[in-house]
Amino acid sequence: MLKLVSRLLTGLVFLFSGFVKAVDPKGSAIKISEYLEVVGIHNSDTIGLILSIALCSVEFILGFHLVLGFKIKTVALPTLLFMLGFTAITFFIALFEPVSDCGCFGDAIKLSNWETLFKNLITLPFALVIYYRRKEYKASLTLGRQHLLTFIGLSFIMGLSLYSLYYLPVLDFRPYHIGADIPAQMRIPEGADEGEYETTFILEKEGVQKEFSVDNYPYEDSTWVFIDSKTTVIREGYQPPIAALNFLSTENDDITERIIHNTQPVFLMVAPKVENISTEHIQHFIDIKNTALQNKALFYVATASLSDACYQFDMKHQAAFDYALCDETTLKTIIRGNPGLVIIKEGTVIAKYNHTQLPAASELKNPLSHSVQVLHAGNNHKWLWLCMIVLSGLIFILYKF
Repeated sequence: MLKLVSRLLTGLVFLFSGFVKAVDPKGSAIKISEYLEVVGIHNSDTIGLILSIALCSVEFILGFHLVLGFKIKTVALPTLLFMLGFTAITFFIALFEPVSDCGCFGDAIKLSNWETLFKNLITLPFALVIYYRRKEYKASLTLGRQHLLTFIGLSFIMGLSLYSLYYLPVLDFRPYHIGADIPAQMRIPEGADEGEYETTFILEKEGVQKEFSVDNYPYEDSTWVFIDSKTTVIREGYQPPIAALNFLSTENDDITERIIHNTQPVFLMVAPKVENISTEHIQHFIDIKNTALQNKALFYVATASLSDACYQFDMKHQAAFDYALCDETTLKTIIRGNPGLVIIKEGTVIAKYNHTQLPAASELKNPLSHSVQVLHAGNNHKWLWLCMIVLSGLIFILYKF
């Protein structure tokens, strides 16, 4: 019984972790780049992307073997090494918090650093059981069928990663998914837990510094000079899915309300850094911009680049874009394309396109109608379900016959 529970529990953790990373390889690459920044490796987007696809493929294929119960002797050691490595890394992250979360389950399930460590500490003993009892696991399949099953699983997860990379994530777990009401995602519900915080004030008097709390602050003694303050989180309160979203014009005017509360469609060409984007489709974006303006819609290039970089970009392409300056991390969360196109109407995300799948400008005269047609077509989900059905069918055939 312990062998079975160990194999299935560990396998499901690896299978799920690899799958949710594969549906959003760019998101996983962003998280890996954060880790690389911690160890002093900068500008690591390409390395991060390669490691992202490699990591999700290895995790998924290990879980795939464990759940289906074949080649256990082969995958037992890599599984244990992965768990030991993950546990050590998450122990370091929990203690020193160099990143906000480990990203072990992508955006599908958000765990705190301590929760992630506890999850690994719970899973690690089961990985040890698999390793030390690996010779007791027996597969009912012939060796040829086992190799074929490995190939099928690896083809599925790598195909899923590359498809989601070329287009957009097949499943979108972020707060800016199609259909998301942005203003609602920014609100804190009435009665929500506000959390508990403690603020300490550092004051100085006659060259001596002392810390005071709110309760013993020397309000009536003006001889104390304020130096600094620090706030400690005792209990984390409710955090809305979108904690902050701000857009500024190149003249430093706040245009957030104009973008997320407009009754007309708002087109956002999202490019975290205009200096680094693929320029192959710029003319296509210009055509979409012209169509949007002709139909009394707004069009902005949402970017974290400085105003000077926006001006140089605009002059180079003779685009006559309007720019909405925003935080780079926020833009990468909104859409994984670089550049990508997001259409918002009355605060609701109605469509998202990568630059590799832009519709013709003429199709976007009525963007809401076009987005509904695309949703009804269900291209991404149909592709995913078709692959899942084929994968399940092949597994059944290999085991049954």
